[in-house]
Amino acid sequence: MDKNITCFFTGHRNIPHNKIERITAQVERAVRVLYSRGYRSFICGGAVGFDQLCAELILRLKSELKDIELRLILPCLDQDKFFTEKQKESYRKIRAAADKIDVLYENYTRSCMLERNRRMADESSVCVAYCIKATGGSAYTIRYAAKKHILTYRVGL
Repeated sequence: MDKNITCFFTGHRNIPHNKIERITAQVERAVRVLYSRGYRSFICGGAVGFDQLCAELILRLKSELKDIELRLILPCLDQDKFFTEKQKESYRKIRAAADKIDVLYENYTRSCMLERNRRMADESSVCVAYCIKATGGSAYTIRYAAKKHILTYRVGL
């Protein structure tokens, strides 16, 4: 896929319940702007929280934006091992509806999450991020994207 028309999402697993609606609306606005600029491929990492929120949004927009694509880059096959049943159900639906799925490892490794995040950035030219902490995987990924000169739209601030 052409990275010039590809965007990826990164964000926290935990989103305060009272912010979900606002963050979803902000992501939708960002996706619509990017779509108007030619972006068609949107990559999610499949984690709970922000990843699933974004994947579900892209799938919902497919009925209107016919050529939009949801790609998943998953760190490992057993990523959902510790998800709740509700999170697993959402994950299964997202996987079943995704246009393309890449899985980095069969089983969890110490580095698979960071490798997934770097791969999403390496294959994109834009990032939409929900990150309110200076530490953790999302903060790392935003710094990595900045080093790669990837434009990042921040939501939830």
